[in-house]
Amino acid sequence: MKKNIEYYTEVRNGVRFMECKCCGVMESVTSNTTATTCALCVRENFNKDFPFTPAKSYVSSGRPRGWKFMKEFVDQDGTVYHKGVDQPKLKGTLPPTPKKEKVITKKLSKGQKAQLYNDTLSKIHKLKKQLAKAKFKKDQRRITSEIKKLQKSIR
Repeated sequence: MKKNIEYYTEVRNGVRFMECKCCGVMESVTSNTTATTCALCVRENFNKDFPFTPAKSYVSSGRPRGWKFMKEFVDQDGTVYHKGVDQPKLKGTLPPTPKKEKVITKKLSKGQKAQLYNDTLSKIHKLKKQLAKAKFKKDQRRITSEIKKLQKSIR
């Protein structure tokens, strides 16, 4: 059975105070507190453990993202995995799964975006002139669809 230790408590101006379990300094506490540790003792105990080693960060396994969810993945050493489960019987029987390189799209600068916007607006203007001159429905439909596409690209 666990021994219940009771620490000295007193009430001053309606506020309950209890002594620190380490050094005996009085600290303000709530009504249901059973024990307390003052800020000085907490800081002192923290400094004892301070030269700590930080948590280990993520280390890459050299496999692509989501390899565990692939139906079949063959590592560079020839190990075969089916949905992340090693298949030792198939080791070395299949060629390694090729790695897909990321496609890096170059971002447009502010000036390039403005230039593209202006070019699109001029194309729309020319198409609207053509639409006014178009006689046949098939020509009008083609021109209106092109205008709609360009208007979507502006947004």
